[in-house]
Amino acid sequence: MIGQLPRFALSTPIFRFRSLAALAGRAPLGGDRETLIACLQLGRLCAGVLPPYELPWEVTFERTENTRQWLSSIAVPSGIRSAALGIFDGLAGHERTLLAPAFEDLVKAAAAQLDEASRVELNAVVQELAGTPPAARPHHSVTPFLPS
Repeated sequence: MIGQLPRFALSTPIFRFRSLAALAGRAPLGGDRETLIACLQLGRLCAGVLPPYELPWEVTFERTENTRQWLSSIAVPSGIRSAALGIFDGLAGHERTLLAPAFEDLVKAAAAQLDEASRVELNAVVQELAGTPPAARPHHSVTPFLPS
């Protein structure tokens, strides 16, 4: 039974935007951090229309409207704001074909603030939205602490 979970154990959930969240947490207050948090929120919205979640249209619509309101109140560059509008349009109709290029525009607009690991996470969402299987997803391993 080594390596197998007991039947009552839960598997550890994996957050798909770990690098982006960490980068946003390290960014100084101001425009760069707000841009990264906007990318994180918009990425989460887009991931919500993909398996395994595939949120219903009503839930997606409510979250999109709340994000639209929030985004209008923060200081982000106009490129980020205009890319977000394209994402909102795609989310309004649950149209993955519109979401993929709009989300790709967001990744390009935020390129100066993103590091490589964050770009990989966001581009994986772009590929899934476009129907292309993503390349190897970033694998985050945990090194166990071994007492000396």
